[in-house]
Amino acid sequence: MQRNILCSQLKPYVRYFKSFKPQHQDNAMKKKRISITISEEVLKKLDTWVEGLGDSRSEAIEKIVENFLETNRTAVFLGGGDPGRLKLSGTFKPLIKIKGKPLIEYNLEELKKAGFRKIFFIGKNQLIGECFKLLGNGGEYGMEINYIEEKKTLGNAKTLQLVEGYVKNPFLVLPADNFFDFDLKNLVKEHSRNPGLVTLAIQATKESLSGLGVVEMSGNQIIGYEEKPRRPKTFLTSAFIGMYDPGIFDYIPKGDMKWVLQTNVFPKLIEEEKLYGYIISGTSVNIHSLNDLKRAEKVIQK
Repeated sequence: MQRNILCSQLKPYVRYFKSFKPQHQDNAMKKKRISITISEEVLKKLDTWVEGLGDSRSEAIEKIVENFLETNRTAVFLGGGDPGRLKLSGTFKPLIKIKGKPLIEYNLEELKKAGFRKIFFIGKNQLIGECFKLLGNGGEYGMEINYIEEKKTLGNAKTLQLVEGYVKNPFLVLPADNFFDFDLKNLVKEHSRNPGLVTLAIQATKESLSGLGVVEMSGNQIIGYEEKPRRPKTFLTSAFIGMYDPGIFDYIPKGDMKWVLQTNVFPKLIEEEKLYGYIISGTSVNIHSLNDLKRAEKVIQK
C-alpha cells in the first residue's frame, strides 16, 4: 500500500524523466565517476524511480541533479542609479507596457522558460516599491522575487555588489530596462563551457550603435570592449545581459568609490582573459526611447 502511494506521488517526475533527452554524445563521453553516500530511505525512493524508468541508479541521479540545476537558477535585475533616468513618458521602464503588457513581465516569462526561479531586483526605493505593487513576492509567476534597495548611486558595479552574499553559483545579470526574446538556456550552456568569469550575450547589428557597448572577439573570447564609441571597430554589440560567476565580486572594491562594470571591471577581465561572449539568435532592445518601444513591438508581432 505504501509502495503504491509512493509511486503515485512520483508520477509527475516519472513523466518528466521519460521525456528526458540525453545530451549530445560528445558530452556523454566526458562523464566522470564519483562516489556519494545517501540514507537508506532516500535510496529506497531512488530505486522506485529507477524501476519506473528502466534506468540505472547513476542515470537516475544524473537526471535528478540536472533537473534541479535547470529549474533553480538565479537572476539579478540591475535597476540602480537615478530613478528619473529609468522613466519614459513618466513611467518606470520596467513597468512600461508593450502591446498591453509590462516590460518586466516579458522578461520574467523568458527567465522562467530558462529555469530561473529566484530573482533579485535592485534599485532605489521608489522603483522597487512600484515593482513590488505589480509583482509582489513573485508567487503568481512561479518565482521568488527579492528586492534590494540601493541607497547610494555609485555605478552599476556597486549596484551589483549589493547581491554579494546572496549568490553562491553562476547567476544571470540583466538591466531592468531591456526587452529580449533570445533563449537564455543557450547562454547558460555557453558560460558553463568556457573558463571565463563572465559570458555576455552579443548581437550582430548594422543599426545605430550609438549608446551601445561594442565588442571585439577572438573566437568566443572578448578581447575589446568600448562603450559608446564614435567609430565602432565591429558590428558586435553587448546586450549587457550575461552569466556571471560569484568570483566577479573580487573585482569590485568595498567602500563608497564609484565603480562601473564597462569601464572598471570588463577591461580587467579582458586583460586576464576572463570575459567571453555568446552571439545570440534573437533580439535585445535597450528601452531608451519611444522608438525603442516600437522596435520591441515589431519583435513581438513577428
